[in-house]
Amino acid sequence: MGMDRIIFGVLTIVVGLLGLFYASGSHDGYSYFVGLTLFIGAILFMFQLIKGHYDQIDAADHS
Repeated sequence: MGMDRIIFGVLTIVVGLLGLFYASGSHDGYSYFVGLTLFIGAILFMFQLIKGHYDQIDAADHS
């Protein structure tokens, strides 16, 4: 696992949590939607980072 994946992972966690805090403090539907969209996007990006890591391990094992 490279240092870039760790940095992206930490930043993704921060963005996801900020999205949840933004959604929880919203006073209208638009802000709530934006906050939840940030959170869901962070989750999807984190799954992509995990998938990329295991794909890299599989590629190294088959070489």
